[in-house]
Amino acid sequence: MQKSSKKSTLLSPQEFRFVSEILTEMLERTDKKVKSYFVMLQKCLEHNPSSQKSTLTLQQTLTDTLSLIAKEDKILPIIKAFTLYHMLLNIIEEINLSETYTLNHLSKTIQGLLQEGYDKNDIIEVLKDLTFYPVFTAHPTESRRRTFLEAHHQMSQDIKSIFAYQSKQAREHLFYRLNLLWNTHLVRSEKMEILFELDNLLYIIESSILDASTKVLGDVREVLGQELEASPIVLGSWIGGDRDGNPFVSNEVMTKVMKTSQRAIVNVYLESVNKLIRELSMSIDFIQPSKRFLQSLESEKHELSSSELRLFEREPFRAKLYLIKKKLENRLILINVPDSVNFTYKSIQEFLDDIDMMIESLDSLSASRLIELRHLALLGGFHLLRMDFREHRDVIVKTICEIFCLMGLCDSDFKDLNEHQKIEILNRALSHKRINLHTIIDQLSPDSARLVEAFLKIQWSKNRLCEEVLQSFIVSMSTQASDLLCVLWLAKQSELWKTSKESKSKKPKARISITPLFETIDDLQKAPRIIRTLFDNPHYKQYLIDHQMQQEIMIGYSDSSKDGGIFASNYNLYKAIENLAKLQSQLKIRINFFHGRGGSVSRGGGSLEAALLSSAPQSIGGVLKTTEQGEMISAKYLQQKSATKNLSSTISALLKKEVYDRFCVGESCHIDTHTINLLEPVSAKSCEHYRELVYGYNGFMEYFKNATPIEFIQNLNLGSRPSKRKDTQKVEDLRAIPWVFAWTQNRAIIPAWYGLGSGLASGDKSALKACYEENLFFKTTIDNISQAFMKVDLDIAKLYNEFVKNKNIQKNVWESIYSQYQLTMEYLLFLRGENVLLDRESNIRESILLRRPYLSVLNLTQIELIKKYHSCNYPKQRQRLMEQIHATIVGIAQGIRNTG
Repeated sequence: MQKSSKKSTLLSPQEFRFVSEILTEMLERTDKKVKSYFVMLQKCLEHNPSSQKSTLTLQQTLTDTLSLIAKEDKILPIIKAFTLYHMLLNIIEEINLSETYTLNHLSKTIQGLLQEGYDKNDIIEVLKDLTFYPVFTAHPTESRRRTFLEAHHQMSQDIKSIFAYQSKQAREHLFYRLNLLWNTHLVRSEKMEILFELDNLLYIIESSILDASTKVLGDVREVLGQELEASPIVLGSWIGGDRDGNPFVSNEVMTKVMKTSQRAIVNVYLESVNKLIRELSMSIDFIQPSKRFLQSLESEKHELSSSELRLFEREPFRAKLYLIKKKLENRLILINVPDSVNFTYKSIQEFLDDIDMMIESLDSLSASRLIELRHLALLGGFHLLRMDFREHRDVIVKTICEIFCLMGLCDSDFKDLNEHQKIEILNRALSHKRINLHTIIDQLSPDSARLVEAFLKIQWSKNRLCEEVLQSFIVSMSTQASDLLCVLWLAKQSELWKTSKESKSKKPKARISITPLFETIDDLQKAPRIIRTLFDNPHYKQYLIDHQMQQEIMIGYSDSSKDGGIFASNYNLYKAIENLAKLQSQLKIRINFFHGRGGSVSRGGGSLEAALLSSAPQSIGGVLKTTEQGEMISAKYLQQKSATKNLSSTISALLKKEVYDRFCVGESCHIDTHTINLLEPVSAKSCEHYRELVYGYNGFMEYFKNATPIEFIQNLNLGSRPSKRKDTQKVEDLRAIPWVFAWTQNRAIIPAWYGLGSGLASGDKSALKACYEENLFFKTTIDNISQAFMKVDLDIAKLYNEFVKNKNIQKNVWESIYSQYQLTMEYLLFLRGENVLLDRESNIRESILLRRPYLSVLNLTQIELIKKYHSCNYPKQRQRLMEQIHATIVGIAQGIRNTG
């Protein structure tokens, strides 16, 4: 295929044909029977592929041929063929997106700001303070195994060569990779373990993210015209630290993840140093090192071996690199030994000092590789990934209750006391002298001992590995100020918080960020009051002083959406952030927001730049900390060019937002009260309508369990974490991610839109239209929902509806979904001024519609397999059908993409 010279950000019909041809040829080589079925189904799809008639025709065709496929034992190969089809489409889409990256993205943003009238000096000062902090999580929506991630990476290179050069060698290598995948299971046979999740992430980090990040750091350095003092990119992770409802995240696993990450980054440094040893052969006869460099070399030369020592006189840079190598190797030894290790780096700053003294002795060209290593060290430190620790507030409160009862501070009813009583007891406890947690740990229940030990392990890791190894302690489902004071008490006892009077060392006095996670709409609304209560508390106020008056707050997108629906979630998130941003100026503290976003629109997905620019004024403060989750990690970061584009565009968007917030004068930078008055009732009505169905209708949970493949998703080895916090039948206890994942599988995707139609219908139609055209927040929200709404396929969803045995429940819920769909479509078209949805973004619309029939094949196959599963009489056949259904789940996830 000759790729068009015109760049497309999505997919063209020619690219769909290319993928069909590749797969057909691959099947011709591997399995001619499957090829014949694949071609047969494709021909069926060619006729009105997006129409309801096609869905019914395809269903009938599939039903007719499924028995033939089953007799030939070709169901799994057919599923795999269509899964590989979507995998190849995803690769091409990522290539198209990465090709839109321009090397001077940051420079163009600065040029645009200059044209808008901002001063260059002001822009540069803002740029110096920016930080993008992606936190990679192990949320289970990346449905592929590492084997498929690696293949994805390599096939991308092959397809680029085919498009660019018509390379026969690349085409043959593409077939080689496809053939290997053809003979590989789509789904893991073993349960996903936390260390496997880390292995997946480290593969992406080492193969693309580190190089992409250092490239962006180089761009920032060039714009600033000076060496960087800190990295504008910080890499974070929840793997090994997110134990909210995950019993597999033990304290041993947590420290093993920390050690593995340190070992990984030190090995990366050693690889770079070894290359530099071969390259930096400059002789002292031609280059005169600085006095500082020579003094350092002289003081350490006794650590060189006899062969290395010979380099000392003539090739000082190589000699210095050998010394750096030895210090790094000793750093790896330090991880596990009980005592100290001589001649190693005690901090990353010492490593940077060694690099800097070489850079200052060389010209800029000779020092270019050293500058890259310096950027790498600024980025990775000795931790690589800054771990966040997360635990549910119920676990923390229960532990405090148990300890306080043991200490005689209260009875075992602490958790049942009112908020005033809890705070009074906590204040009394915080006034006491520190206790040795080691002395009480054996007297606690296993769950409480596990949490107490975690604090001690965190203290150990900061002392032994590095200070930056963990920063945030996140309290899930925070509901009141006492939840955070409980963490403060434990932090004090474990010496993770020492007041100014107590601390004599240079280490930070507050060594963790106590971070509430506000997830429900009610908690989002209460958030400013909770923060004010904490600020007024003398102990927490001292903690804030010791933490440079900074308070991190995590905002939950997924649970707020599950709680109140998509629009109420977006609106209340905006309002909570706006109110908290105002509060920080009143209290003279800095609030750092941590955005718990996901790939799906119902979890905060969509354009990050649009989200930034439409966020509340003064809500960023130059720091964007956000989760990167599930399949979106590989989609955005697996390819180096894509990773560079995402990191660069985010830094650029962050710069633009912060310049606007810091220097913008005028009404455009302030909240429009008229808009708030207009959207408040829309939010309330949409929430009311959503909750009426999801929480108010008695049969809804039964409908959900039958009309979606949640039963099979819960048994799929996607991630290490259970799909429910508790074994109950309540929507509240189901995690938001499998909730979204299940509705995406059956193509109703109600978390992304349900309730919006009723909300909009309650408002003034013409005023809402004007608001869409004038208000960036409202426009961004509606546009994001529109893109997700385009992926809804009620023809398919109605077939899943048939699985609901209770006909009354089936009828009532389906009528609600159908009528709300029609109402939502009506208002989306009206607001956007379109006759058909996404008409103004025809490339996105066409790409979604071209994918739809190929997704339908997988959905219809899944439906037929579920029917067989339910009528199956013996375990062996049920197991076989379960495996085939799991394969369809992976395939549909590949086709829909942002599923979680």
